Amino acid sequence: MAAPPLHNMNKLYIFDFDGTLSDTGGDIAFSVRETQRHFGAPLMDGKAILANVGYGARHLIERTVGSAADSVAPIEEIFKFYVGEYFDHCTDTSRLYEGVTETLDLLLARGDKCAVFTNKPLPVTLKMLDFFGITGRFSAIFCPENLTKRKPDPEGILRCMEKTGVPAGNTLMCGDSKPDIDAGRAAGVKTCGLTFGMGNREKLLAAGPDYLASSFREIADIVF
Repeated sequence: MAAPPLHNMNKLYIFDFDGTLSDTGGDIAFSVRETQRHFGAPLMDGKAILANVGYGARHLIERTVGSAADSVAPIEEIFKFYVGEYFDHCTDTSRLYEGVTETLDLLLARGDKCAVFTNKPLPVTLKMLDFFGITGRFSAIFCPENLTKRKPDPEGILRCMEKTGVPAGNTLMCGDSKPDIDAGRAAGVKTCGLTFGMGNREKLLAAGPDYLASSFREIADIVF
């Protein structure tokens, strides 16, 4: 029997984490400020801290703590402290966005597959997914620790497709920031920019996502 047309095959939805699945800004900002305080770096307000989210925790710490504290501690020590601090506090105030669980269940009920591709540290990602009770809804979870490159490199998207067996033409990368869209384009998949997230809206729109969603529930209605 001939293979079914590509548009009749099940879809793969790949999700970023911060600003996509969960509003994590408060706990990230708190943990960064605790790291700044510990190493004697100037304290920043939440908005300034979160402007550096999207390219990974190490990038975040280099931009918010490292330049001011590298004279008293190597960046590896600062980064390790932050990851430990954030692991302890990552579920203090962070919550899933409205409609996340219901939408994931709807996609799975249709026979589609879901995955996570994030620059967030793997231990924190797994802790939060378990805390929210949604780990089992994802067929693949890729973070810097189980990849060789971070977003905007497309490696995580390619690995998600490889693991689930879903081709690029049936894959949608969903995220709230420019690195998500850049990674999706590099992987040759469709992209959805989420305007309700934490990412810089102007940079997100300038990246040229194929679709936009102003709520998580809208993702299920996108035809691609």
